[in-house]
Amino acid sequence: MICQKSLQKSAKTDTKAATSMANGTTTHATSLNEEKGILTSHSRWLFKRILAFIALAGPDLMLAVVMTLVLLVTIIFAGGHIRFFQASLGLPVGITLTLIIYHSILARFRPEERKLPHHILRDWLPFLLVTFIYENLHDLSKLFYKHDFAGVFYHWDIAIFGVEPTIWAQKIYSPILTDIMAFCYALYFVFPLVLMFFLSHEDRRSEFREMALAVTFTFLMGFIGYVAWPTSPPRYFITELYTNPHVLHGPYIFDRLQSAWDSLSVVPCGAFPSLHVGISAVALFFAWKFRSINRIFGTIWLIYIPLVLGLWFSTVYLRHHWVIDIFAGLFVAGVAYALSEYVLKAWHGFRARYDIR
Repeated sequence: MICQKSLQKSAKTDTKAATSMANGTTTHATSLNEEKGILTSHSRWLFKRILAFIALAGPDLMLAVVMTLVLLVTIIFAGGHIRFFQASLGLPVGITLTLIIYHSILARFRPEERKLPHHILRDWLPFLLVTFIYENLHDLSKLFYKHDFAGVFYHWDIAIFGVEPTIWAQKIYSPILTDIMAFCYALYFVFPLVLMFFLSHEDRRSEFREMALAVTFTFLMGFIGYVAWPTSPPRYFITELYTNPHVLHGPYIFDRLQSAWDSLSVVPCGAFPSLHVGISAVALFFAWKFRSINRIFGTIWLIYIPLVLGLWFSTVYLRHHWVIDIFAGLFVAGVAYALSEYVLKAWHGFRARYDIR
């Protein structure tokens, strides 16, 4: 009897212990599941925050920021120097500040425009960053410079045209024409800025950001070309072949402008592709696209046609580019124009998918 009772007690004790262990295991499993649930919810929250930031920042700003960070890290590790402010930054910075000040004053009398100064700063930031990148390409191009492709493009030009076009252009040389060509060539940075100024002034953010993205893509592909195919311009590579005249001159503005261009040239072997052609072509494409917005944009389109065509011809006449550079610049502009529209559509779809406003 005593043994039987002992066995019964032992069995009860084992049962309680097993039950306790089972409860403990269940509690532990529940706790783990709860922790996993918390981690999952935190991960989802963080993921959604990241997506929201990307969606709100926009592809133009994200691309410009990434390009800037890559440039800065590369320059620092290569032992180069960072140039924080150069002359070419003056015009876009001045336009941005002018628009912000003007609309800030206007907002005091029109409450509906209070957010506009913030929008202007955000919208112009990618353009400012891209200009900053351009000014800091000097040390970067030296880092990757191994071979000058000017000789290759010189022979390509002759194979296509039967003569080197910059040498042929001597036949139509005149000092007045040289000044006219210099004027057109100097406008390449002005073309996108004028169009973007009016888009920003009228708060057409969607159109502005599409154009800003196209300009950013153009610069990005141009920078890749500078690094991958460093090419010196004809006026440096075949100087001895120019005889009539050996050096170009203009009676009014060419000599001053050429001196300024020489001092501001941050990429000595940056002829391919021609960003003068690429950026002006992007401006021309968007001037055509926006020509029906109102009379101002229609007028800009008509004015741009002869000036942009003059700029393209000036790149050869002034001996700054091989014709191959022009073809490459037009190709880059076309790709950037198409990419900007495609990426913005994808971006709007991305925002709609995750319900990010």
